[in-house]
Amino acid sequence: MAQPLLVGKTRRVSQLARAFGIFVLSTSALAAQGQEAPIFKSAVERVALTAVVRDSRGKLVKNLTARDFELLDSGRSRPLIGVWSEPSPASVAVLMDSSGSMATKKERAHFVAESFIEGLQLGLDEVALYAFDTTLQEVQPFTKKLWTTSGAWKSTRTFGETSLWDAIAATARRISGRQQRRALLVITDGVDSASELRPEEVSAIASELDVPVYVLVIGFLQDDGSGEPLPVKGPLADLAAWTGGDSLLIQDTPSAITATRQILTELQHQYVIAFEPGNAPGWHPLVLKTRKNGLVVRARSGYVVRALDK
Repeated sequence: MAQPLLVGKTRRVSQLARAFGIFVLSTSALAAQGQEAPIFKSAVERVALTAVVRDSRGKLVKNLTARDFELLDSGRSRPLIGVWSEPSPASVAVLMDSSGSMATKKERAHFVAESFIEGLQLGLDEVALYAFDTTLQEVQPFTKKLWTTSGAWKSTRTFGETSLWDAIAATARRISGRQQRRALLVITDGVDSASELRPEEVSAIASELDVPVYVLVIGFLQDDGSGEPLPVKGPLADLAAWTGGDSLLIQDTPSAITATRQILTELQHQYVIAFEPGNAPGWHPLVLKTRKNGLVVRARSGYVVRALDK
């Protein structure tokens, strides 16, 4: 059902405030999601942080433990409660740009979405489909019956302006609280013409909810000779990086397949890292790194602690 995205400054501020809550990780929530719950020593609030680690050649690193990571919270080292990377179900929302600028690109965009969904783990992973122009439409609620999504995009049409930033923020909120491994896949041409939110505000929302945003930009055919998807630059690339996701340019079928496989592999090999958050109100910038040289870590850029009401 289509619904308006952010309208007016007051609504934007209130939605941002609601988004700035700490995600609480508990063993009971993990058990309900079918995951193996780590053992914690106390019952205080815990923040979950998902991360992807690659070596200098771009290969995923899958065998790290808590002793291999160091977490800086506002510049100070923060002890880790637990780190685990066992296979577990994932929740993914696919957000399709259906604004007027996508009219000549929709077939390629639909192919990208279907290729990605085909790679999810049948019976384990769940997916939801959304489309947007200046409103957000739920095309398919979360389901593990992945085959039911085939042809779902036929009900959408390309029309109107683009509220890209607002749509990303609104969809990220819908993933929060589902499986611990989760991601938002955005398929767009990268044009925004009507959003209320700014990219940095959307990044704060997605980072706070620990939703990595992967942006696949449908672009024109180029060739740098590498055979790999070309990187995306600008606000979209920054937003993806701040949330621990990635951004890639889709030019043709090979680049679409390469990009979707890369995202699927990362999703299946995310590290989940638990730590006790600080209690100082405000934004807490996070830097997650490894004690091993030559490894690159992607994780969200921080979290927010709200002041207690007096």
